[in-house]
Amino acid sequence: MRYFEEYCEVHLESGSAPLQWVFQSCEPVRIKFGVALSSHPDYGQVLLTAQNGKGSCEIKRLDAQTIGITKDSFKLFVLTLPLAPNGTSYKYQLGYQDQSGKEHTSSQSRYVMICDEAPHSMNDIDINFLTVFDGRPLYGPDPQIPITSGPQTWANRLFYSLIIDRFAKGDNEDRHGLGMVHYDLGSPHASHGGTLQGIREKLPYLKALGVGALIISPVYVNESSGYHGYHPVHLLMVEPRIGTLQILQALVAEAHSLDIAIVLDVVVNHLADSIDWEEYGGPPGGEFKYIQGDDTAVLPFPVESRSTLLFHGPEYTDMINQRLFGFLEDWRTESTYVRTLLTNHLKYWLAVTDVDGFRYDSARHVGIDFWQPCIEEISRYATYLGKTDFLQIAEHAGSQHEELTAYNDANFSGFLDYPTHYVLKHSLDDGTWMGGYADYFCGFLAPTSSYAAGWRNNLMFLDNQDTSRILHEFLSRHVERPKATRCLHFALGCAILGPQRPTLYAGTEQEFSGALGIHQREDTGEWIGHDCHVREDMFDNPACTWKFGPINRKVFQPYNQDHETFSLIRELAAIRQHQSLVVEGDRTVLLQRESGFRCVLLHDAKETPPLLVVMNLGTAYLTETEIPIPESYGRIDGLDFLVATSGGVLEWVDRQLHAQLPPFAFIMGQLLIAPPASQISPSHTIGECQVQPQTVSALQGHTLRDHIS
Repeated sequence: MRYFEEYCEVHLESGSAPLQWVFQSCEPVRIKFGVALSSHPDYGQVLLTAQNGKGSCEIKRLDAQTIGITKDSFKLFVLTLPLAPNGTSYKYQLGYQDQSGKEHTSSQSRYVMICDEAPHSMNDIDINFLTVFDGRPLYGPDPQIPITSGPQTWANRLFYSLIIDRFAKGDNEDRHGLGMVHYDLGSPHASHGGTLQGIREKLPYLKALGVGALIISPVYVNESSGYHGYHPVHLLMVEPRIGTLQILQALVAEAHSLDIAIVLDVVVNHLADSIDWEEYGGPPGGEFKYIQGDDTAVLPFPVESRSTLLFHGPEYTDMINQRLFGFLEDWRTESTYVRTLLTNHLKYWLAVTDVDGFRYDSARHVGIDFWQPCIEEISRYATYLGKTDFLQIAEHAGSQHEELTAYNDANFSGFLDYPTHYVLKHSLDDGTWMGGYADYFCGFLAPTSSYAAGWRNNLMFLDNQDTSRILHEFLSRHVERPKATRCLHFALGCAILGPQRPTLYAGTEQEFSGALGIHQREDTGEWIGHDCHVREDMFDNPACTWKFGPINRKVFQPYNQDHETFSLIRELAAIRQHQSLVVEGDRTVLLQRESGFRCVLLHDAKETPPLLVVMNLGTAYLTETEIPIPESYGRIDGLDFLVATSGGVLEWVDRQLHAQLPPFAFIMGQLLIAPPASQISPSHTIGECQVQPQTVSALQGHTLRDHIS
């Protein structure tokens, strides 16, 4: 029995709310409670709010049946809620009518969700023997929908990551009252209403941008603060405020029809803050906050997760076993039981969605002893289903490559490349020199430590949901916005056509420019970091004007496709998709000037027409009238222009290449050569300096300035 205000609540009775908070549409929802006799209750009531995903909301008071008086002087009542269709969310508040006829309602609310698709238990998922694979038995669920083969290659695709709640709202749906996450358009820490249906309706927008792989934030049911999806309380159910399993399945299928792969963000490191540990006043060994009587807490699903023995307590302070941020419950992934539970839950999401990959959140906070068998098992299962190149990307936020390569034995498909991101960010200095991004484009930032899947298979990003926007970095260094935008375009050229797999964060294409910040708590005075200004809404939301500054300072109308940055990304993505040299070719620097001029050739040994890139790394206007090409490539017949980020000219005139480059210009063209190219000559004289042609393999980890004689 739980006591609060003048009420008591039977909250540990099997099959009753709120112990059970997810029901199927065929299951009656039973609520049992009491009212103190001192309040003179005549009969009990429940104030019920029922809402579905189409915006229908019904509020009514229901009378409860009287069943007796407890020894603690409470009059007990019981109520069975009306059966509701799949997708309904109930919010209910206990109440009563006193003997004078006055109605009373508790201030505390409880939530009940009606979902026919979500398993309550891992035992509800049929884990079957499937086959003998690599000499070992393979177990897993049979797929519930047709499974596609997935991409045959990932390297030529532009990745795009988004937070579902912030990306798009669906037409003709209103889901903001569903689930436990607080909805408040004016709060940067609450839900703003983005949905899976919204993403479905914006797939043509993403296709027009050139997106080939979409990374979506976790779809789990979250506790009240988890608008972003990273505070899960139910590992087997789609959060009702963002949609349903059927909508997720439709999103994946429609994306596939547009040749857009879907990568689902998943969380195996932690659950939401759920346990009262002994160190914080709980009983020895800890106890779930729900059982302790916390009115905001629920017991997690699946039911197999309802044991505090499955989680590390606050006494663990190392990187692997500590509670993330000091409050998220850390799984004991060293336990065989936990490993099996988490791995099978991943198989479940693959079997019911047909996604093409997983992004593993907080990978460095989970031990390799978990990752190695998990990654191998998911790969075996995906291959059995027909996905021979199922992507498994680790989000490891280490700043040094050695921190990431320490996880090589896990055999991830790749990492989010934080070390390269930090090198690029730190290369900006005062913003008047873009040499760091040019060095990245040439491949000179490849580390000396080897990645198991190769450095090129890492996902390179200019910014993401946990970093300041790249345009903010440029705006903080340039007073004039056009100059900052030119820097953005240069960086996009180097990133999207660079040696790694490029990843764009939602809003970069609309020139979002938010930054990480800090604010001071009014109650404690503690300074707290926040990411509110990098979690902007793609849709209109003028209500979100936080006291520390506006959140949504848009330059263009939402989802605008008619501006230079959007068009440039589309062009760059098309080049990456169709020009094999961008992914497979060698990168050789033909010429570099101290003034900031750089000329790079992308070539191979297959007689593919080479790509030529000229760049201006600085702020001066540059002209080069004679750009030599090694004679071993044969006679140049012309040049096909492909893309330019800041105007300028690259042309073939009188059997010479000429370039005119404004500040921070990046231009690519394709040489037309007869006979076909064979091999770059060992050396040649260029202008005022003797330059030994340098390839990526010869110059890893160095800047070009180190190689000019």
